Amino acid sequence: MASVNNTHEVTASQFHQDTRFVDGARWAFVTDAKSKQLSVIDTFDHKQVQTIELQAIPSLIAVSDIQDLIVYSDERHSVLYIYDLRKSTHHQMPLAAIPQQLVFHSDGAQLAVGSQDRIDLIMPLTQTYIDTITELKSPLSINFDNGGYNLYLNEMATGKAIIYRLHDKFKRTLQLGTGPVSEITLSPDARLAMVAQYRNNQVIVHDLYAKQTLPAVQLSSAPLRPYVSSDSQRIIVSSHDGESVVLDAWDGKTIKSLSIGATPASIRSGWIETLGIIDGTRNQNHGQLSVFSLDEQPKLNEVSIERPLIETVVVSDSKTLFATQQGSTSLYLYDIRNQQVLAPIDTKLIEPRFLVMGITNTVCH
Repeated sequence: MASVNNTHEVTASQFHQDTRFVDGARWAFVTDAKSKQLSVIDTFDHKQVQTIELQAIPSLIAVSDIQDLIVYSDERHSVLYIYDLRKSTHHQMPLAAIPQQLVFHSDGAQLAVGSQDRIDLIMPLTQTYIDTITELKSPLSINFDNGGYNLYLNEMATGKAIIYRLHDKFKRTLQLGTGPVSEITLSPDARLAMVAQYRNNQVIVHDLYAKQTLPAVQLSSAPLRPYVSSDSQRIIVSSHDGESVVLDAWDGKTIKSLSIGATPASIRSGWIETLGIIDGTRNQNHGQLSVFSLDEQPKLNEVSIERPLIETVVVSDSKTLFATQQGSTSLYLYDIRNQQVLAPIDTKLIEPRFLVMGITNTVCH
């Protein structure tokens, strides 16, 4: 553990006694691209509170809010590294291959580990295997539905998808677009599955309840992975040239179209799902947040950022955006409700990379 250097930090034992990391909506974890250090951020009080020494530099990381675990992997070893946030203990679980994706089930107990041409379902806390799926070829997309009933997998090169029913391991196939396609996005109500289809710059939306595909959304350039608001009411799509569209998630009709002055990198929503947020890059050197209403109002607030953002997270109350940023040791903070930039938080890391939390406002990914 890192030593205490200022009044804002506490010792590991004090921090363990006071919080035990039981509130997944409060604590953010930031990895370092250059070291094994993991920075713990208090998103309520906006400060860095602890540094944890990991056993490897993470290339992937995920958090279980229910079981208070951090799992991560590196690019060289067929190992799942496990850190118990309650007990402050490290563990390792051997795997069949080097992980390429780590996705927790909503119960926080089951973990899908994607590797080359296979997905392993495991229980990290007990280090046990549940099942292995090998019918698809990499690159693969992995997504649990929010209700926890199904695991959705798709071949991003072809659009072929498997819906794996967790309680009895039953599998059925579904064609989601024609490859290459993006990772699957699921609406939080588990009604819609959608992908960006790159061959003709379309977004394909499939209604899983009605078992039919809605009319494709045509964009002028390559689309990002589509996004669905956490209330399942709005779909947000955006393309490489900044063309962006807000759709009604129930009938697929366009609510508004807008053009942002940046190359989009990711899509989020916030402030109790009234606002859409697209972060992007201008002139390759500067970042930009584009904040807009999810209804018909035309207002678009474009916020210039000194550096492009790397990883963006909207916390679970939907009021604040946190992000790592290129060339900075600090987190970027934006108050979504009041639409203003907040003071940055120094992570005390060399090169902050991934930013993860147990609970966020983004449910569809």
